[in-house]
Amino acid sequence: MSSTVKATGSSLTDTLSSAVNTAASTAISVSSTLLSTSSSHTTQQPASSTATSKASTNDPSKQDRGIGIVSFLTALAVALVVFAVQILLFLLLRNKLARIFKPKTYLVPERERTEPPPRGVMGMLKTLWSFSDREIINKCGLDAYFFLRYLRTLLVIFLPICTIIMPILLPLNYVGGIGHQVDVKEDDTARNSTTIPAGLDTLAWGNVSPKNTSRYDAHLLMAILVIIWVCTVFFFELRVYIKVRQDYLTSAEHRLRASATTVLVSSIPAKWLSEEALRGLFDVFPGGIRNIWLNRDLSTLLDKISKRNKIHMKLESAETELIKAAKKAQVKKRNANEKKQRKEMKLGALSKQEKAARDAQEDEEAKKLANNSEGHTAGEHHNVPHTIDAGIHDYQNEATEKRTAESQKKGLKFLGDPFAKVGQGIMGVVTKAGNNVEGTLETTNGFIGMNIPNERPPTRGSEKYQQPYSADGEEMPRPSASDTLRKQQTHSRNTSRGSTDSTSQIRPKTPQDQPIGVGNTVRTLTDYGELYDMEETKWWQFWKPPAGGYASPVPQGVPLVRRKGQEKKTIWQTIKGSLPFMKDEEVPVEYALAHNPEYKEEEDGPAEWEKYLKKKDRPTHRLPLFGKSWLFGVPLITKKVDTIYWCREELARLNFEIQEDQKHPERFPLMKSAFIQFNHQVAAHMACQSVIHHVPKQMAPRMNEISPKDVIWDNMAISWWQEWLRTGIVTVVVCAMVFLWAIPVAFTAALSQLDTLIQQNSWLSFIKDNHVLESAAKAIAGVLPAVVLGLLLFLVPHILNFLAGVKGVKTGAQRVEFVQICYFAFLFVQVFLIVSIASFFAASLDKLVHNIQQLHTVNDVLNLLAVNIPSAANYFFSYMILQALSTSSGTLLQIGALVMWYVVARILDSTARNKWTRNTNLNAVKWGSFFPIYTNFACIALVYCVIAPLISIFAIITFGLLWIAQRYAMLYVTRFENDTGGVLYPRAINQTFTGIYVMEACMAGLFFLVNNEKGKRACTTHGIVMIVVLILTIIYQFLLNWSFAPLFRYLPITFEDEAVLRDEAFQRAQDRRLGLLDDEESDDGSESEGVSKEKRTQTDGQQSIEMERFGGIRRPVRQVGNWAKDGGNQLRKLALINKQKDKSKRASAYRRNHRQKDIEAQRAIGDALFGGIHDEIEDLTPEERDVLVQHAFKHEALRARQPTVWIPRDDLGISDDEIRRTEKFSEHIWISNEGTALDSKFRVVYGQAPPDFSEVDLINL
Repeated sequence: MSSTVKATGSSLTDTLSSAVNTAASTAISVSSTLLSTSSSHTTQQPASSTATSKASTNDPSKQDRGIGIVSFLTALAVALVVFAVQILLFLLLRNKLARIFKPKTYLVPERERTEPPPRGVMGMLKTLWSFSDREIINKCGLDAYFFLRYLRTLLVIFLPICTIIMPILLPLNYVGGIGHQVDVKEDDTARNSTTIPAGLDTLAWGNVSPKNTSRYDAHLLMAILVIIWVCTVFFFELRVYIKVRQDYLTSAEHRLRASATTVLVSSIPAKWLSEEALRGLFDVFPGGIRNIWLNRDLSTLLDKISKRNKIHMKLESAETELIKAAKKAQVKKRNANEKKQRKEMKLGALSKQEKAARDAQEDEEAKKLANNSEGHTAGEHHNVPHTIDAGIHDYQNEATEKRTAESQKKGLKFLGDPFAKVGQGIMGVVTKAGNNVEGTLETTNGFIGMNIPNERPPTRGSEKYQQPYSADGEEMPRPSASDTLRKQQTHSRNTSRGSTDSTSQIRPKTPQDQPIGVGNTVRTLTDYGELYDMEETKWWQFWKPPAGGYASPVPQGVPLVRRKGQEKKTIWQTIKGSLPFMKDEEVPVEYALAHNPEYKEEEDGPAEWEKYLKKKDRPTHRLPLFGKSWLFGVPLITKKVDTIYWCREELARLNFEIQEDQKHPERFPLMKSAFIQFNHQVAAHMACQSVIHHVPKQMAPRMNEISPKDVIWDNMAISWWQEWLRTGIVTVVVCAMVFLWAIPVAFTAALSQLDTLIQQNSWLSFIKDNHVLESAAKAIAGVLPAVVLGLLLFLVPHILNFLAGVKGVKTGAQRVEFVQICYFAFLFVQVFLIVSIASFFAASLDKLVHNIQQLHTVNDVLNLLAVNIPSAANYFFSYMILQALSTSSGTLLQIGALVMWYVVARILDSTARNKWTRNTNLNAVKWGSFFPIYTNFACIALVYCVIAPLISIFAIITFGLLWIAQRYAMLYVTRFENDTGGVLYPRAINQTFTGIYVMEACMAGLFFLVNNEKGKRACTTHGIVMIVVLILTIIYQFLLNWSFAPLFRYLPITFEDEAVLRDEAFQRAQDRRLGLLDDEESDDGSESEGVSKEKRTQTDGQQSIEMERFGGIRRPVRQVGNWAKDGGNQLRKLALINKQKDKSKRASAYRRNHRQKDIEAQRAIGDALFGGIHDEIEDLTPEERDVLVQHAFKHEALRARQPTVWIPRDDLGISDDEIRRTEKFSEHIWISNEGTALDSKFRVVYGQAPPDFSEVDLINL
């Protein structure tokens, strides 16, 4: 199955799960807020999980003004009850539903796996606390670690604020203050007073009496101390961030990834767009170049692959539906005949026990069918390497054929690939598979049994099936069912290695393959006159430099874009190709017919399904309007077709066309970007920080630390000026969303007034006259606002993700960073500012523009903040605690996962592939929309920490509960497939400064408004001091980023030597673990450095003694003459090749032994439901890893494989007949019924991974 299918399915699942979680969270917060809003005697307001629900013209922040302590706690009663219920359900279910509450204990590779938490509550909390930071980094990645660290940092900030500032400011605010009624009732007139504070407001800033204005000195001092404390914490946090990130990037595990040494170069000029030119340009960096991948515009091929995936899934679903319908009809007919026979024999109906026994027998037969891996297959061309060894073997053969063809063109004799076919594939089934899963109540969602033979026999339907061979010539069996159950896209982030010399051992050196350590190469110069530009400049050509200067640099080699006699583009073609949405006209390609035109379905005899169904019972659908896939079919207008027949023809055509296009990538134009892999990590970081091209904006920007799976290929062809234009348009759209989103939110408030609308409009009197309709309208008015509001808020991150793609981001990490920036701005404005100053952000655009025009001076802005923000403090008390209770308990209970697993899965998952995908996909986190929510909490708490000190308590409760809940989820539930390397953390810290700035501005305004007993300004000096502090804070943040920013992404040179030493130690430990070191090598490795240096300085005569170590030479040389001086090197090469073969065999044997031990451990737990995979990349030799690296950044369209139509096997022979007919129709459709069947309830069950599953796709390079 292609990666696009997996990504599409995973994206759909994540979206549905996110929607369910959002709806659940909204419902909880709505129910929690209704009591507080209804108790305020205000008109109905829609409530939601965010404060924007109250952004209406009624200024909702004023609704909680003067609320008493008892009323406040009463308003939280519903939220506390919901919190308690969810926590209780979590504690009851977490030990029974392992797939929901602790899948990371057995559904991930061993490196990411965590031990099951203790069954007791205190034991679980102790275990959560005891996890070290390094364990979290290894198991969850840097993004998860720094997110948890951010919550912990906020606790570090607010704990001292709570313990120091609250005891000082609360008495100063209350004692001798204007108001003294801490507890006021709902109908108390004091609560509605605008001059005398009441309730919780008596503990805030505004309660200080005019005769005690000197007390504001303490507020000023506390504010300055808070700012100093926060700035100090942030300084040390950034230092820690840099240290942790540098340790991670320079670890041996990470340095040997392709992503650690690869740079994406964009906006490459046409004349530099060739491998020779780029290699000659970038070889100035230490270590030289290892690989270069030039990107091509394969968007048309990607469109075909996307269309194929949809048709493939439709055909798979239709075939499954046909088989299930026939089986249901057969069982219905059987039951009717059985009932008739029993009636004739005067027997009663079957008892429940007899029916259960028959169902159990049918289920056992289905289990055998799903587990024995027998079945029929057609159209398999063996282009899917099921194991890593098989993938390496295929890549080596591909490279060998390519080099042989190139050598033959040059008239050279090629010796072949030094590595023979590598050993048996590793399937690494999960160790300790169930981890105490016995007795759980979870559903298997179609997966059954694992007690099956290791070997997977060839199917009867595959006539040309060939077994791959191992290094010693023995056949390699295909993976068994227990081997092939895999977690989709399962990999460990600390496992990919490379080898500094593995490339040279895999393939012989060519002129393009520069050895490690080679310095800069220059082009051959035939005419020294080419070095100067002697063209005379006319007096009016002001844009040209004077003649006689040096000519522009000339790249090495010939650019690919001008090869093969390509004509130069005209000016119009150049302009047209540069315009957005305008592309060069493509030359049409003629493809052969992909199916057998002589095959007629009706001439092939009656089909098996015809015995049970009529033709009208077959699945059908209507073609979309105008043939556009993004449109829909219209009854009586668009053509109605048989789904199976139509999908067969389309799938065969697309499979053939895609296969042909993949064979001829030269048909597609080159894009102005390339991936360049260096031999040294430091070279990649140096290349990103250097000025590469002599023309501005050329070969820029450059990005490193890019995962091959994180690349957004569609945006690779965007030039720098197109990206700037797109960025400008997207910026305007985002700004409009940030400031104008209050208008549709205010519209939701109008929906709550539906009953008033009915009363005021006579044309709606028919609703008023009908009691049922009136009750329904009122019910809708109560529910609809929250639903619409939840939908509006749910759409925001998805809109921002879409805008990131429009902007032209090149990687998923860039998309996440864009969403983090924009979503925080949206939340801060919509959740905080609009609620605080709702009267300013009116419900109409005209009113908003008018209000903005009234802000003439800085003093107007300060007064606006000072007047409105303090009065909203009580609202944010309830907002933060409601969010803490609902979010933390909802995170632990996994409401979305429960709904998806037990409700949605039973409705939508009809095919074996759907069920396998859901079983093997864990929850993922979208950091771009996840981080800003908590950053916004921090900003709100900082704004009020001095103005309303009581918020510190709620901040500690909020961040404490969220830290516990998220720590559990990340250690036991959530899977992190892509990692940005923690780059979101420093941005979150910088965004948190927003809270400091608003606090300083608001307090400056408040100081300017303070009057003493005589009505004069009493704290003007304080306000000036706060403005000075504000300016100093801005300067501090600028200097902080100016100092640390270069280290946020790039590594210093000082780490390189130490990292090399760690690489050597790590590789030797790996070789020893895999059994790749001979006894002599192991002993030699333990010798001192002095001895090693002594051996390296031995004479030529002594070298002959050392050569005895290279054993296993099949043809010992007897004559040692002049040949010896150079022959010694030849002998080493022969011995090295032989030893590498032996090492590959030993590594393969290690993996087989380890795998067998895992199988035995898994079978010992018979009730284990799922298996993960081992860290396969950990078990590869450097040479094998290097083979995979050479394909790391190959375009995904060229790596897409033909998917299998995976249908269930049945006892009626319908699936076998469908496979036979599909094979006759076309050889370009791979269809199989291996490893899946129907149970007694007509549900699809399976016992292995899909036939098109490949372990190679799981490796994260």
